[in-house]
Amino acid sequence: MMLNNEHKSLPPTGEDGELVLVLLNKGPVLARYVREHEGAYEIELANKSRAQLPPNRVLLSIVMDVQPAQGIKALNKELRGLANKMNLHEIWYEFKDSQQQFSNEQIANIYFGHLPTPQELIALVMHLETSCIYFYRKDSVYCSADEIEVEKKLADITSRVEKKQLVESLAKSLQAGTLPDPLPAAQKALLNHLRSFAIHGNNYSGYKPALEVIQLIQTGPKNKQQKAWELLKAAKFVSEKEPIELEREDIPIDFPQRVSDQVKLIQDLSSRKEDRRDLTNMFTITVDNKATRDRDDAISVELQGKDAVLLGIHITDVGAIIEKDSAIDIEARLRDTSIYLPDLTINMLPNPLSEGILSLRHNSASPALSVMAKFSSSKLEEWEIFTSYIKPNQIMSYEDLDTALIDSQSEHHAELAAFEEIARSLRSLRGDRGAILLNRPTLDITVEPDNSVSLELVPTDTRGRLAIAEAMVLANSLLAELCTQTGLPIIYRAQDKIDAEPYETLSPNNSDPVGQYELMRKMPPAYMTTVGNKHSGLGLDHYVQATAPIRRFCDLVIQRQISHSLEHQTSLYSALELENIVQCSATKLKRISSATSERKRYWLLKWMESRMDDGLDEYQAVVLASNVHGLGTLEMAEFPFRFKAQLSDFDKPGDIVNVRLGMINMWSKVPKFNVI
Repeated sequence: MMLNNEHKSLPPTGEDGELVLVLLNKGPVLARYVREHEGAYEIELANKSRAQLPPNRVLLSIVMDVQPAQGIKALNKELRGLANKMNLHEIWYEFKDSQQQFSNEQIANIYFGHLPTPQELIALVMHLETSCIYFYRKDSVYCSADEIEVEKKLADITSRVEKKQLVESLAKSLQAGTLPDPLPAAQKALLNHLRSFAIHGNNYSGYKPALEVIQLIQTGPKNKQQKAWELLKAAKFVSEKEPIELEREDIPIDFPQRVSDQVKLIQDLSSRKEDRRDLTNMFTITVDNKATRDRDDAISVELQGKDAVLLGIHITDVGAIIEKDSAIDIEARLRDTSIYLPDLTINMLPNPLSEGILSLRHNSASPALSVMAKFSSSKLEEWEIFTSYIKPNQIMSYEDLDTALIDSQSEHHAELAAFEEIARSLRSLRGDRGAILLNRPTLDITVEPDNSVSLELVPTDTRGRLAIAEAMVLANSLLAELCTQTGLPIIYRAQDKIDAEPYETLSPNNSDPVGQYELMRKMPPAYMTTVGNKHSGLGLDHYVQATAPIRRFCDLVIQRQISHSLEHQTSLYSALELENIVQCSATKLKRISSATSERKRYWLLKWMESRMDDGLDEYQAVVLASNVHGLGTLEMAEFPFRFKAQLSDFDKPGDIVNVRLGMINMWSKVPKFNVI
């Protein structure tokens, strides 16, 4: 046996069975010596691969008989096991205060109490080069480690052992569906790591501690995020109903204190007087859904002689109260839009503003941006835009408006009927210009306090809804026209021309779901831009969205820009500022849309799940499309919900088929339907 304590080149003996202990990046390993070549040693590792190493990476050269049945790989494993059991604390403690230096053979002699065997010496060197905290190598010898450093390393080892015990204890509890009792702070931190990992996956910076726990639990889903969530759910550390979709997209719910503080100041300033036209004596109504609490637009109608009607569309002037770059404005830009979920409403502006001061209220004067359009025989003659004060006479729902339009004896029926006639004329005119007039119903999902879920199919083609929608289109198109005429920088809403034959763009009705599906697939997405491109889907040359400043930040910016221009004949936002707002908003809206769709889908699937529990698992669906493998896209016949299912060779687009819901993966939000 030859010792290379000085890390000098070892002259090869050429004997059979000559082994070398070499220092690789992963630590010391045994290998077979092959030859010396150009000042380096060529070795053969246990996996038969070869490498060339400098002499200072060779720790020992040993001649010993290794049986083929055992092999170097097995010998390495055996000696590493022996090395891991060693503890040199007593030797270190005896010599820690001395400056003595030791060869590896000297330490082995002291440790074993006799001249070490080759295996013992190899194991000791493996220990010294890997897990030993009591000695460190200095060139070719080993020195006693500093006592303070040893204490630090021992404390670190103790900490790692305790952490391992905490991880193992937590994993054991979670596998049993419980939490440790009591729950130490360190384990609560691990649970929070698990929760964040379940939501964000490897995008979460602290995912590694979570994986340490998950890897100890062999049962459960293969998807690690799903596994983490289901473990936490079973242990009641999280609720299945938590809106993690919002957290995943970093969507805030609560407002910071600085914003709440500013709201109080704004409330005190809400009665300020400004140079506005007084329209408080005009017949004015707001029309919204029954549950709406943030009313931001109103309609006024004045009959002016035979066939002459003055139609006003009034938008609550949020920009007059919320100053640009204020704390509230910055928070609104961060949020970008209000979010309406079945179980939660997240307003863009604080509730005291969005549902209070800024919301149009019955018989209460409010500042507004007004678009006044004069019609003669339902044709637009002239229009004007200015700031005003309005006072709604009535707060109506769409159902109330439908009733008033039907009942000729209702109050203000004449005004409302004239308004509807104008809306019909405007809609027809847009249709002639190529507008795509789709009226798909929407699905209103409501979650009750007891977490029961109810569905309501809301038509979008009732007389009241069509009339109000057309009034908003008119207002936004005239606001866009004002900006185009004056060259005012603004955020336009545009849509490229649809790539379809003329006959395909004839708007299919709700009784033709396949036609609607095909048309919607071909329609290019609408987009925001600072260039006044055409909005082909609406059949308009220019278009903005400014009628919802309580709910959409870009609407607030547009309204603020126009109001400022009307008063000061200059722009408040530069074109570059608007472009930056567009880019940020487009990105956020995609994330918000994704989270909102996922959340609504979750509650719809919960509704289906509850029906399954009651034995109601069959539905009718319309086949929309299918591929060559028979995988089809279908839509529920009763409400707008699309899903995938395997079809037979006989099922074609337009067919109505019966389907049975077999199971629902609530984590991925995917239902499994079978055609029956």
